[in-house]
Amino acid sequence: MSTTKTETQSPKTETPKTETNPFASFASFDPMAYWATSQQTFQKAMADAYGRAQSFADQYAALESQYVVRAQGAVANWAQLAQDAIAYSAQLSGEARKLGFETAHKMGVGA
Repeated sequence: MSTTKTETQSPKTETPKTETNPFASFASFDPMAYWATSQQTFQKAMADAYGRAQSFADQYAALESQYVVRAQGAVANWAQLAQDAIAYSAQLSGEARKLGFETAHKMGVGA
């Protein structure tokens, strides 16, 4: 006896393939809107850069004024030291001259 088995298979249901448009993301591309956005971004970047440059210039001016004051103070100190050195040199010269005449007088060199 032979028995045949009948298999019932459910019919295959294929899902329909929906084709996606690879250029769909470019459908909403508006070059003029992109241009306006890029110009606004560029203007904002330039305004920010100008603000930072102005801030840097202000800080540099403040530091420069401090450097000028310090340089003037250093020159004034150097001038005072130079004047003191000249005065001390004159004092030493006078003392040396006195010692020279005293020594010559002690040795019997008379005029």
